[in-house]
Amino acid sequence: MVVGATQERTAVEARSFAIWGEEFSKKGRYAAAEKLYQRAQGLVEKDLGPYHPMMAEVLECYSNLLLKTDRRAEATTMKRRSQAIWELYARRPVSNSHADPPCRTHGVEREGSD
Repeated sequence: MVVGATQERTAVEARSFAIWGEEFSKKGRYAAAEKLYQRAQGLVEKDLGPYHPMMAEVLECYSNLLLKTDRRAEATTMKRRSQAIWELYARRPVSNSHADPPCRTHGVEREGSD
């Protein structure tokens, strides 16, 4: 889904923010995590667009944080938006190259690394 070098940098940077957001969220540093998710969301919106699969990843991770902080209405809205983006791309012929969002895979990737 990423096209050029600028878009690739944006995707890498947004994913990095989401991963750090997930780490802060796990440690209970919710305000710091939220700022990182917002930064990732803004980057993706500006450089990749509001319907890019990376936006779905960021929104999914961000919605998990909102659930943890008892902001269910916001979380539900964000989760629906994420699902709508995934559904949009499920209907298009795309490669299977997009990975799961960091909030789904990050903890698994690190298992056994201690």
